[in-house]
Amino acid sequence: MSDQIINKLLPLMVMKGIFNKIIILFALFFVFIGSKAQEEVEISFKYDDALLAKIRTAAQSVSGMKPHEIRYIKFAESPRTFAQTVEGGSDKPYIQARTAYQIVYTNSTVMVDAGMDREVHKFFGRGQKQPYFPTANDSIQKALLQAKQIIITHEHGDHVAGVLRTVNYEKLAPKTILTYQMLQTLINQPQMPELKVDAQKIQDFIAVDFFDILPVAPGIVLIKAPGHTPGEIMVYTQFENGKEYLFTGDVSWSYAGIDEKKQKPASQRDRIGEDAVKIQYQLDWLNELPSKGIQLIVSHDDIVQPELMKKGILKKGFILK
Repeated sequence: MSDQIINKLLPLMVMKGIFNKIIILFALFFVFIGSKAQEEVEISFKYDDALLAKIRTAAQSVSGMKPHEIRYIKFAESPRTFAQTVEGGSDKPYIQARTAYQIVYTNSTVMVDAGMDREVHKFFGRGQKQPYFPTANDSIQKALLQAKQIIITHEHGDHVAGVLRTVNYEKLAPKTILTYQMLQTLINQPQMPELKVDAQKIQDFIAVDFFDILPVAPGIVLIKAPGHTPGEIMVYTQFENGKEYLFTGDVSWSYAGIDEKKQKPASQRDRIGEDAVKIQYQLDWLNELPSKGIQLIVSHDDIVQPELMKKGILKKGFILK
């Protein structure tokens, strides 16, 4: 941005007098200072204990009763291997579950992610037919309609298409939170043509921008986590009884990746266009959180999630009115 401004201003310096030159030099100085300040701000955002303390405090900032339950639905599957999921993984089969979540309050619900229709699902099959559960996706649509708020973890089809590509769009979009970074991707470089958003439709959503965290409901705090996509976020949730949860989005596709602090295979990172440096910071932080009493919820896991359901930590199926 600063280079573009400089290129426009230099011809003016040749044409105008000394007074204008001084003004232009001052403008260039402030452009330089502004760009340096922006670099310093980006560097200062760290995933550490101080951030966790800030998140926990922010979870108290929106008044009202906190939630008491998390429910989930698996609406599709992509058969993979661990080698396709975690760097250095084996050829052992791994089911990449595609899921959505319902955070339950006494008198309302908040949804995390929105499912997808069958056409978008075909994209992830890469030419192969993969399991898709239309009844489950229908339940997601019903849950989205009755939800007070919809949070999208990032701008990929299996997370956002249920809002963008539905006959219920006009009812869902006004209560859906999308970051400016998500919207920039959906407008300019969507994962697939089916997800492209017209720039005029930005006003349809709750469009937000924030530095590191943003409380959005009692006990719920959004955490910026760019790397998998520019708009990726994680979602911290604290129950009324004090229990803590963190939806990790697609920072990792498995609990194993977090446990071992291993990223996705290089071939997958290159295909998606991930920022490996940013993701490693996030993995290192996530790895420490269970020891601090936080239950992680990994969107695409199909090994640990069923165990969490057996323990009552997650409940299967959505509450539908």
